[in-house]
Amino acid sequence: MVKSWAFDIFNYPYDTRPEKFDPTAAQELYDWHLESWVKAEEQGYEGVLFSEHHFTAYNITPSPNLLVAALAQRTTTLRMGVMGSILPFHNPRRVAEEAAMLDYLTHGRLEVGLGRGVDEQEFAKEKIRMEDTREYFLESLDLIEKAWRNPTFTHHGRFFHYDDTAIYPRPLQEPTPPVWMLSLSPSTLQMAGQRGYKATSAFMPVGPTAEAFDTFRAAAHEAGQPFGPDQVGVLRPTFVAETDEEARRIGEPALNHLFGLFKEAAVFEDLDNVPEGYEFYSSFFRPFVGDDEISWDGLRDAGVILVGSPESVREQVIEQAKALNCGNFFIWHSFGTLTKEQTFRSYELYAETVIPALRELDLETTAVGA
Repeated sequence: MVKSWAFDIFNYPYDTRPEKFDPTAAQELYDWHLESWVKAEEQGYEGVLFSEHHFTAYNITPSPNLLVAALAQRTTTLRMGVMGSILPFHNPRRVAEEAAMLDYLTHGRLEVGLGRGVDEQEFAKEKIRMEDTREYFLESLDLIEKAWRNPTFTHHGRFFHYDDTAIYPRPLQEPTPPVWMLSLSPSTLQMAGQRGYKATSAFMPVGPTAEAFDTFRAAAHEAGQPFGPDQVGVLRPTFVAETDEEARRIGEPALNHLFGLFKEAAVFEDLDNVPEGYEFYSSFFRPFVGDDEISWDGLRDAGVILVGSPESVREQVIEQAKALNCGNFFIWHSFGTLTKEQTFRSYELYAETVIPALRELDLETTAVGA
């Protein structure tokens, strides 16, 4: 079985100049996005995951836990969470407490995603040294695990000090909610596997994604942790229309808008001199720089996007699921300039044709690196 999740970074699709921000348009966006996530439960999606970004039109949900709390009250079976909370922006004790609260508000439907963060402009505006983020991230993971798993905990590290401390409440799901890690670099993939977390990848072609998952599985296997298909997931911008031609006509300009926002929000200004600890991203971000728009055909052929008619997208997803031995697909239906109607139809067509086929798909459950 392969699960389909909805994913939403929630771009602001209008004039991106701060002085042109339109509250009325933003209210409409919040309303119809929330409606789309509620419909996702009815359509058979496994869950909905949100994202944390700051300061640009790339994302207008800087506090995505609020979306989880709102959606929890409107659904009954849908799993939900944030992919992921950027730990260097937060006190990990507060992250542990809020996740525990959300586990109760969702009646045990919470998924937790945690990340170190990579968007240079966000760290610059917060005056956070990117060279310090990995140590902060790892210490935060240790503290969160202690807080969730123990009646009381003591912690003394570089950044945080607690003695004989308890959090109320601890999570409903025992011992913890499922933990996902947005894992792109080999070191993070290995760490996720060793800790028993789940790993997800984004914006990488099928070949490099398969290599990344092999790295994760090998580390998990060596550490005695789970490493089957349900332990990995891949995020794909996805647009489904009645025909391949219609999908391209509508989806291509929306995708170009998305990657324009992405370059502004996320890509390092100088890829030849990235901060220590982020060397992997010098090559990862390279295809996104330059004045040329990223090729629709190139992205589709590499498997970075899933686009076309329902039948075409079904075949693309099945092919990737088998190649990656991947049990979870995070489907980003709403991106760039796609309208409410276009997005809703994409959700619907995917649900009708792709979700049933993936539910019937059996993947290898034992082989390392399969």
